[in-house]
Amino acid sequence: MPEKNMSINSLLHAFPSVASYYDFKENDREISRRAIPGIIKYAFNHSIIETASETAFVAFLEKHGKTDVTDKLPDGLTFSDVLNILSGNLSVNALIAQIEVTARELSLPEVQAPMITRLKKKFIINTPKKRALLRILAFKLAQKHPELNWHYDLLLQLPCFSADRFEIIQENSGVTIAFHLQGQGSIIFPADVVWLKNELSSCITYLRLEQHLHKKNIEMIGATSFNLRTAKKPGPMEEHRLYNEAIRNVMAIAHQMSARWLLSEYSTPHKKLIIIIHAGIMTEANLTIQRMLEFSLNAESGIYLTDFAHMCALYASVKAGFELYAKNSRRSTGYSGDIWSVSNFLSYSYFDYIPCLLEEKMLPRSIFDPSYEDFKRTLHFPEQAGYCSFGAIKAMHRFPQSALLLTEIAKVLRARLMPHEADAVLANLLLTNPLNMVARLMRMTIYSNIAQTQSDFLSAKLSFERAEAEGNFIVNYCEPKSDIWHEIGVMHFGKCIKYLKYLREKSPAGRNKIQKQDLLDQLAKANDSFLKNMTASATGKTLSSLYMFGYTLCLSELLFAGIIPAGKSSNAVKTGIHRIYKNISMRIFHSIGWLRDEHISTDNKLEDTFQSLLITINMVIARYENLVLCRSNIPFIKYTVALSLWDFTPAITPQICRMTLEWLKQATSETEKLIADNLSVYHVAYGNISADKFLLRIRDTINVIYQYVTDDDLQQEHDSPLVRVKMKKLSNLKLMLLDLEHSCTEPAAFST
Repeated sequence: MPEKNMSINSLLHAFPSVASYYDFKENDREISRRAIPGIIKYAFNHSIIETASETAFVAFLEKHGKTDVTDKLPDGLTFSDVLNILSGNLSVNALIAQIEVTARELSLPEVQAPMITRLKKKFIINTPKKRALLRILAFKLAQKHPELNWHYDLLLQLPCFSADRFEIIQENSGVTIAFHLQGQGSIIFPADVVWLKNELSSCITYLRLEQHLHKKNIEMIGATSFNLRTAKKPGPMEEHRLYNEAIRNVMAIAHQMSARWLLSEYSTPHKKLIIIIHAGIMTEANLTIQRMLEFSLNAESGIYLTDFAHMCALYASVKAGFELYAKNSRRSTGYSGDIWSVSNFLSYSYFDYIPCLLEEKMLPRSIFDPSYEDFKRTLHFPEQAGYCSFGAIKAMHRFPQSALLLTEIAKVLRARLMPHEADAVLANLLLTNPLNMVARLMRMTIYSNIAQTQSDFLSAKLSFERAEAEGNFIVNYCEPKSDIWHEIGVMHFGKCIKYLKYLREKSPAGRNKIQKQDLLDQLAKANDSFLKNMTASATGKTLSSLYMFGYTLCLSELLFAGIIPAGKSSNAVKTGIHRIYKNISMRIFHSIGWLRDEHISTDNKLEDTFQSLLITINMVIARYENLVLCRSNIPFIKYTVALSLWDFTPAITPQICRMTLEWLKQATSETEKLIADNLSVYHVAYGNISADKFLLRIRDTINVIYQYVTDDDLQQEHDSPLVRVKMKKLSNLKLMLLDLEHSCTEPAAFST
């Protein structure tokens, strides 16, 4: 193999993907700070990258990375086997001398014999130095045995012990979730317990968590309880952020299981499912959970957290409300910390649907379904409906004031474009709990969505007024959490977009009633709300409001400057648009510290600066990857990442094109998954739209990009003059403006 190809292959074995590189940079900082300049220097000196910059190295990984998830190691392969293959006839000391050379080349820590000896006895990669050693070995394997293709990510899968001593070793610390069935005037039967275990196993599969939570780890504790454990990321036990992924996954399971129990045929008001979440040293979890079970636990959700688990959930930005249930509960339980309960889930945006509610026996699939009229009559006029055949309504009769159950039912109806039926379900909850924040937010978004479907201006205006009234009620009477302000900002942004569409029409009924100032006023209100969202957030820069804040500022300036975007692809490129986007993005990123406040004298330095910013943004996106699990939201999130990367970069490059197209393809894939269950896609500017129509929107965006470039253009190692011309032209194209071309004409189901 030529020397350059060998060097490329070796680097790709040590860093198989951009994600692997980001993981090294973020999670092994004490090593990566020193090593990354050396790794980049190695790549530059071997002519792998054109410039000695992190931007060029990431672009190299993005283009050539090993992303085949089907690759596997041979069965029974151990760390000792890998060392034997590497050493050949050499002694261990001679092998260490060889890999020491590689370590110095890549500026990685020196290799020590005791570490290798310990890993041969027990292969646990739980420290930065051990992970660095494994990258060195992957690099060396690529040089000596390129045919094996055993890269770093594969080597992480090596078993802890040899086959005859195999056992699973996890971090000592993590998150434990306990499920306990408790009778209150009723007996817990064996069938109830069997249901609990089977449903828990089904839940892990449904949420696609098999890689994080193995079903074999479901542990029975006593006659009516089960425990499930998941390890945190390697590092100090006290570091809350290392629990991010684990606590989000466990909270998603708690949400699913709590709602599934209420919908189960085994559930009655006299049987409770109590869920307790513990974070910390896992061997201490059982005793703590048992002590908490001895306490009187009567919160409506039935979900409780230890003090440390509650803090982990806050650090992980879990979208749920928490209440202090018992302070200093030692006297009653023997557990020394506070007990927290879950008061609500922001389920309509962040948590996945309850699968049984998607079945036809529970709710109608669409407004065109033969059962829809029966459902509507049963919901609105039960005295005239006679026998009720819908499982969801039967569950509502059993638990008429369960906030979780009612919001989950309303969520499915909303996703199936039945807004008035969703509102009727929420009304049952608001009768006795008028300050329920989640129900109020859902009602606000429902009326905003109804407004988007109206062709008549005055009808849309009335629905927006209803939505604004709900928003004002929430602000005046509910706890001012950051998510409230984001939703209110989205409502005002959507109203601006709707009014803009009326202005673009030739003769709309309400055109004479709309002035440009009306649009600017709505954008000003949206800006104010997004700022309040970021202010109320502990981080001060929530991603959701950050990108919406940027787009709102851009649209305001475009309107104020008289560059009213028509939304057509031919009109989306106008003088001044690119400058506006670039200037606003620089202001925002300077203000939150993602860009240093320094003088940038050349376009090349500006591009390098923003490419480094992209690395930061990608790392932040990766940190929140499993935060949103609601399938109706995932397609738009991926779509938005694509649009934001494209619109706010200072200059379009082949790398940006590839990244944008990849995000759009992921959005396409996620949207297609919704069709089987007839679920809509949530769009921040237009509300819920059908999956089919959103697919057309994505494909139109992809087609516009391919009007300017080909796949061959995007794969060029060095930009040709022709490609540079194409990229410059694309830099003046803003995908958000293209998105405004689409109008929302979804039918809404009207109540009798």
